[in-house]
Amino acid sequence: MKKSTRLMIALVALAAMAFSVFAQGPQPKSQKEVDALMAIQAATTPDGRIEAATKLIQDFADTQFKSWALSIIMQSYEMKGDIPNMIVYAEQTLAAKPSDIEAATAQIRIANGLARQTKEFDLDREEKLKRVEEHAAKGIALLKTATKPNAEFPDADWQAYLKAEEAMAHDAVAQAEFVRKKYVEAAEYFKKAIEAQPDPVRMLKAGNAYRLAKKYDEAIAMFDQAIASPQATEQVKSLANNEKKQALQAKASGA
Repeated sequence: MKKSTRLMIALVALAAMAFSVFAQGPQPKSQKEVDALMAIQAATTPDGRIEAATKLIQDFADTQFKSWALSIIMQSYEMKGDIPNMIVYAEQTLAAKPSDIEAATAQIRIANGLARQTKEFDLDREEKLKRVEEHAAKGIALLKTATKPNAEFPDADWQAYLKAEEAMAHDAVAQAEFVRKKYVEAAEYFKKAIEAQPDPVRMLKAGNAYRLAKKYDEAIAMFDQAIASPQATEQVKSLANNEKKQALQAKASGA
């Protein structure tokens, strides 16, 4: 998934979690804790949110908003492109008795982070890729039972957020299969991600996986989808056209 799409998902997630702070359920125990919570929501940069959320956890050891604050830190590191710290805080979120949606988001971030970090010749490659699959599956299962953090959060935005998270989970498994050189399986998971949230970059990746699997008709169809997507940038269209040419040449040569 391209960086701008990941950032958009993180921003939507942060907005969704923000609605939960004063929803029915946990309540701040003092005005100082209220102020600390409001400081997190008022922060306008990832570093600002990390600092404010860390201060809440440090200053209010018994806060009932610990999992929420850790989730904010996790997603802020994601926005910074700091994958190791994103995984660290995802794991801490899971250990802090999170809500279903906080847990789902954390599980999926671990899956995505591990998939992006794992390389073909890593000695522990298969162990990490199995973890990708396990965390992605847990995340998808939790999405099915997750409830809106606040009734005022618009239904359309909530459903879009859930679909974006589901797409990220499928994308992580697709990347895992790609590392294994199981290209058909990778393409099928990229397609599941596309079904959840259409994305021309994933269409391009699915087409490339099919091309490497010598499934040229399927590859060409995916490249055409990427080219026709209203979301596709000129760079994506150019890459898709080049990949399509290679697929057509390979098909014609019988390679």
